[in-house]
Amino acid sequence: MLDGGTHQAAGLSALAADNAPRIVALASHGDRRSELPLLWQLCAAWTALGYPLVVLDGHVRESQRQPGLQQLLLDSDEPPALGQGGADWPIVPAALGLTALGTPQTVPPAEASAQRARQLAELFHGYELILIYAPAHELARTLPASRLAPLLPVSTTDAALLTAYQALKQLLNLGRLRPTIVAVMDDAAVATRISGHSLGRNLQDCARDFLACEVPALTVCPTQEDEVNRLALRTLDNALQPPRWAGPAVAAATATAVRSY
Repeated sequence: MLDGGTHQAAGLSALAADNAPRIVALASHGDRRSELPLLWQLCAAWTALGYPLVVLDGHVRESQRQPGLQQLLLDSDEPPALGQGGADWPIVPAALGLTALGTPQTVPPAEASAQRARQLAELFHGYELILIYAPAHELARTLPASRLAPLLPVSTTDAALLTAYQALKQLLNLGRLRPTIVAVMDDAAVATRISGHSLGRNLQDCARDFLACEVPALTVCPTQEDEVNRLALRTLDNALQPPRWAGPAVAAATATAVRSY
């Protein structure tokens, strides 16, 4: 005879895993010309697809007047009122919180990253997607050796190419994170696209020749809705899923099911 109680608990645990928020990231390197348009359009695309999301902004420091991730980490039982962004998703200050999460631990990097990912999932269990927008070195410190695949946006300016390569080195060497290079174009003209493809290839060549790693590269124009939607779906497919996660309500129900059996 089948073990009904055990199977009920297993079913609840599976439901929790399916409902766990996924984690995606956008690595910054000071190139606001590419980063902010891509960030905004991706958030709009995910929202339109029906994914409730929260943005953790690693460029804004938390304070008493502007609480964020740091306050949640200190007291998750009484979360502060988190500020809303200019659209349908909250933008949470996270500079100090991410720095605290990235504090070196005695456990291996992959294990530390799994614990941090699970902690973020528990804090933001009301969302389906957690987007971390932070400097590349901060992502490398916070979730090293994980399956996180950050987007690395870059514009066609000479300065952006240099800073993007620095960010690429930080992600690969410090964090062992394999990013996707996204050449962000101002318009969809053929000449602009050719420039974007060339930019992506240059960074790919640098990653292969100097960092011994093959990385994917895409060209996207944020004003083209179909391109942004494809990138949004691709990013979801490559999102980091926190391991062995269970939301508070489901975890309690699972425990009750096991006890009742």
